[in-house]
Amino acid sequence: MGRLTDTALKAELKKERAVQEELADGSVPGLTVRVGGGTAATWSLVLRVAGEGGTSRRGLMLKGRRRRLTLGTYPEMGIAAARARASEYRAQAKKGESPALSLEHAATAGGLTVEALGKRFLEDYARSKELRSARKYEQAMITHINPNIGTVLVDKLDREQVRELIRKVRIRRPRPDSDRGRARGGSEAARTVIAVLRLLVSWAIRENLIKRADNPASDMEKNLPKKRKKDRVLSLDEARNVWRAARSAGYAFGTHVQLMLLTGCRAGEWARALWSWVDLKQRLLIIPAEAYKTDHIHVIPLVPEAVAILKNVPKGGNGEYILSSTEGVKPIRGIGKFYRTRLPREIIAHTGSEFSMPFTSHDLRRTVATRLGESLGVGGEQLIKKVLGHSDGGVTAIYNRYGYVKEMRAGLEAWARELTK
Repeated sequence: MGRLTDTALKAELKKERAVQEELADGSVPGLTVRVGGGTAATWSLVLRVAGEGGTSRRGLMLKGRRRRLTLGTYPEMGIAAARARASEYRAQAKKGESPALSLEHAATAGGLTVEALGKRFLEDYARSKELRSARKYEQAMITHINPNIGTVLVDKLDREQVRELIRKVRIRRPRPDSDRGRARGGSEAARTVIAVLRLLVSWAIRENLIKRADNPASDMEKNLPKKRKKDRVLSLDEARNVWRAARSAGYAFGTHVQLMLLTGCRAGEWARALWSWVDLKQRLLIIPAEAYKTDHIHVIPLVPEAVAILKNVPKGGNGEYILSSTEGVKPIRGIGKFYRTRLPREIIAHTGSEFSMPFTSHDLRRTVATRLGESLGVGGEQLIKKVLGHSDGGVTAIYNRYGYVKEMRAGLEAWARELTK
């Protein structure tokens, strides 16, 4: 495409696209506009700053790596304004001045930007408290918050900017420059972004890091579709077919499925399980408080089938993780993908057909709870709660760490007999 015009750009905005596309402006080198997914487009400039790559033997400044700067959105920023801004930044880069650093200094001179606040929040709060959710917070910032509103001053952030952020995050896109992995964005991603942004601003207000007293992200999740409660429970025949398919899949992902079906643990608990958590002599899995979701020790009895599986797990290398593709050095990754791709193929190989409805790892946990409820009947809720490890705020629960192991074992052994029949 040659020089962009308003007529051509408006025509491009009207086209329906599955993914976003970048259009180069033929006037200023490196100036592009990203279209797709709405009535607005985003200007960006790719450039290299002289001197960031060092100097040559003759003393000439070498250009550094390519950098991308977001200039603004069209039509708020017109074509002429975008070209003028891009030309200004290119002139700075030729002189060895980084436009990105200039923008950062200008933005932070009057207060904290969203991106700068995010860094402080991660360091002074999330990592300081050793929160397991720190990685989730960081991922939301890197993927969605910083690219869209990272340069905005927190004191100047308004609800319309947050609303626009939500609109962008809700658009589902494939991973950048790759067809592999899950798509990014969607309503659940937007829900996470709102929660993280709200937590960021609330923490900044509490710590007196910003002047404002209101939170522009408060109650914003009410603009999203109501979160659907999942209720998928596998039938007994389905659970048995999953058990057989998992056995065929073998170590380590098939083993993970089998252990979930025998214990009702969360997917992440077995994925990150260490050998030090397992007492084969006492036939117990003891998850320490620092590794458990509700910050208390969780003890789950291991039925004979689970013990047999663990005894047959290959032990190679010096790693401590039970389920690993790196000889125990790192835990397994990609459980969701296994449930979407390989496990359904194994099920079809055993049954000749696929399930009428897909299922996830958490559906196995729900299935174990439901089948235990069927066998225990009325009054079994307390025992199911113990198996699932749901938090109990009572004083007795603080001291009764190992309570009901005998009863839990009896219930899980009865379920294992039904499952493996």
